[in-house]
Amino acid sequence: MSTKKILVSQLRQGMFIHELDISWMKSPFLRHRRQIKTTNDILLLKKAGVRELHIDLSRGDDVQQTVESSTGKNEQNNVSQEEKSDSPEPDDSPELHKRLDEKPEKQAELNKELKVAKVLQGKISKLVSQLGSLIKDSRPISAETISPIIKEALESISRNDQALLTLLHIQRQDLKLSDHGFGVFAVILPLALQLGCTDEEVNELGMAALLHDMGWTRLPMNLFGKKKTYTASEKQLVKQHPNIVVSVLNKSKDFPETVKTLIKQHHEFNDGSGFPEQLKKGKIHKLVEILQVADSYDEYIHGLTDQQGMLPANALKKIYQAARSGLYSETIVSEMIHVMGIFPLTSAIELDNGEKALVVEIDKKMPLLPRVKIIYEADGQPCQTEVFRDLANQEEGENIRVIKVIDPLDDKHDPLGLLRVDSV
Repeated sequence: MSTKKILVSQLRQGMFIHELDISWMKSPFLRHRRQIKTTNDILLLKKAGVRELHIDLSRGDDVQQTVESSTGKNEQNNVSQEEKSDSPEPDDSPELHKRLDEKPEKQAELNKELKVAKVLQGKISKLVSQLGSLIKDSRPISAETISPIIKEALESISRNDQALLTLLHIQRQDLKLSDHGFGVFAVILPLALQLGCTDEEVNELGMAALLHDMGWTRLPMNLFGKKKTYTASEKQLVKQHPNIVVSVLNKSKDFPETVKTLIKQHHEFNDGSGFPEQLKKGKIHKLVEILQVADSYDEYIHGLTDQQGMLPANALKKIYQAARSGLYSETIVSEMIHVMGIFPLTSAIELDNGEKALVVEIDKKMPLLPRVKIIYEADGQPCQTEVFRDLANQEEGENIRVIKVIDPLDDKHDPLGLLRVDSV
């Protein structure tokens, strides 16, 4: 790979961005590495504060090539970048499922689908509790008891892909395995669809999401959500939970081997630092990382192991940084950010006009411009009426933007506790 550092003023259509001088949180795009296809792409980068960047010469034009093409001196360079790239972006790949941002225009309204999703959440939590009881008693489980709930969830996602994710972000008053199962399930299905997984793979990932941590039912539950560093003996106990589930599924006649593999390997990492077998890249199933990032996200935001919970945006940032260090696939994490949004649903944010708000809907094509509900007015007073702002569709002359994610548990930001979402 050959890269070159250039000024943003030199950026032209046909170039391929390798790295920007701003963080991904400030970028107008979900991926830093992308093709420049329109002049609007360049304008967005300038507006975001980009001054310098690196371009990948093996996947796009050089500065001189672009000049020659624009003056007609080298018309042979006008080859589509899709033909040049030997490693196309996921957006250009054929998929067996429609992308989440290509759903029919008339999606169900979020509020309407939320009512359906809340009923579905109850069914899922009940099912996970039942599965946990079977695992605890070492009784066989039938895959047929799980497949219908996956189908029902996929139908909800097809109507509105944000309803289940909204429920995922609701604050939990206590820590339950059933809630964690729902949380991972709510992330993994839209992520699997976004990645273009087959119907069979989506079904396998859904089953694994519901079952992967059920081995905890035979461990001391005071360790679940301990929020303090585990002792050496506690770590050894915790490491048993994947094999506990697999041992029960081995008694079950109709469970796909892939599901067992995903559950057994969901704590294995490419660098060999995981458990129970310290597997390395090449020995780990290709779908495992999808389960891992969904599992990590729910654990991070709800504080389910030996760490305190964190803001959704911070959880995404932590997972993204782990991907940059090689722990996860950058492609999978990028697509997860696309699914969740730069500012995930229910995030408390501050606008540049001084207002504080909650994110109630995201626009997949413009992730930095969500639809928000204003909670505190610019003077710090609570909003007396329901006021919504669609940052992607503002009136002429308006240019309100999100300046930061805020912690609703911090009384300085949320003195009246109005930004703390515990129900919808």
